[in-house]
Amino acid sequence: MKKKKKRKFKIKKQAVFNLFSVIFILTLGIYYTYRLIYYKLENDKIVVLSNIFYEHLIEDQDAYETNPSLVNVNGIYQYVGQVDNNYVKYRGFTWRIIKINQDNSITMITEQPVTSLPYNSSIDETILKWLNKSKEDRTGIFEKSLEVDNDLLSTKICINKIGDVESNGCFESTSDYKIGILGLNDYIEAGADSSYLNNETSFWTSNPYDNDNSWYISGEGKLSNTDNKTKLGIRPVITIDGDIEIIEGDGTIDNPYILEEREVETTKDLIVGDYINYSNGIWKVVSKENGKVKIVNETCILDEEENCVSKVFSEYNNKINLKDKKQLLYYLNNNYYNSLNNKEYITNGNFYSGYYSLSKNDYRDCMESYTNMKIAVLSPADPFAFEVSNTFLLTSTKDNDLSIFIVNDNNSLYESMVNKEAYIRPALYIKDNIEIKDGTGDFVSPYELGELK
Repeated sequence: MKKKKKRKFKIKKQAVFNLFSVIFILTLGIYYTYRLIYYKLENDKIVVLSNIFYEHLIEDQDAYETNPSLVNVNGIYQYVGQVDNNYVKYRGFTWRIIKINQDNSITMITEQPVTSLPYNSSIDETILKWLNKSKEDRTGIFEKSLEVDNDLLSTKICINKIGDVESNGCFESTSDYKIGILGLNDYIEAGADSSYLNNETSFWTSNPYDNDNSWYISGEGKLSNTDNKTKLGIRPVITIDGDIEIIEGDGTIDNPYILEEREVETTKDLIVGDYINYSNGIWKVVSKENGKVKIVNETCILDEEENCVSKVFSEYNNKINLKDKKQLLYYLNNNYYNSLNNKEYITNGNFYSGYYSLSKNDYRDCMESYTNMKIAVLSPADPFAFEVSNTFLLTSTKDNDLSIFIVNDNNSLYESMVNKEAYIRPALYIKDNIEIKDGTGDFVSPYELGELK
């Protein structure tokens, strides 16, 4: 019997080529499909940033490159140029982050000036006394308003004389204070008038020009120097621990970083800088003392057509007389008082009524005496006293009983006459046991008041 022969299959070269082509194409398809899915998932991945303040700021820069203006200079991260994500809400004030220091602490400056003061012979004669608490009487107005004891670190303040902007730098400094003002070199390194620090207000820097003049930033953001007796805006600078946790926010003006949790149940829980809605107007907290909260209207008293009401301070002299029907204070404590809603909220309080000497230029003189009443106006020693121009202050001079101080168009102190008309920005005291029923405490959403508790 014959054996069957095995059949040999002859594979053509074309078939082999086709097979390998199919395998190659499938491999490429699988590989690039995988890469597409991988990159899609990576790009859509949510980067979880640290809630530690300094880490968050640096990680935000690295993760999204949304902070091209956060520049690392020798281990110090500085904000440079037109920055729009370095806003912080802290202790009732809006701040701008200046830099993250080498020890991870964070230095910030208030967005707006909080008062107007002269530089005088040196920065520590008047400015640093108003900012910082000390053993001397009537000091630390601003530090007390923050109501913090251990959160603030020492702030480096540059105090060296600078005769030429081109040779600016911090060659001499002090760290003896918690609160200072901006150094000339910090302003220049941030981009000067092209930076976020140019907010169209005039304010002092910490550097003297010579013995009689010091450097300041003009309303146009330009560097200049002027006589030390000139009264200009003060923008406090503080340094805080960078390990503090962010509660919420992304650093933008509409959603600033929030660094503290607060329970605001009554007016006792308010802090300086908070806004409240009272009697169809928005008011700002100026100070707190002995179970009372001092507030000031955000604008002048308005008539029915929404125009500022103007009056004279007195027809006779600058001596305070609550019984004089032709004096401004009588009008405030009678006519204006009777026009307010919820008068049960209001309580009598002490308003600074001391004299001010243009030669001495010391805000503390305003605080040497006070007058107890329901409604008045602010003094030069009060925070926020210079925010509304052409408004009366409760301050006069000893030298001339026909003069009274007002806020001029440059938001500074100006000596006027008692029989010359000006606008009225009322201030008053409210009780600290009024219910807070709504709002977030900012200008857009001020706290709404409820019943007395």
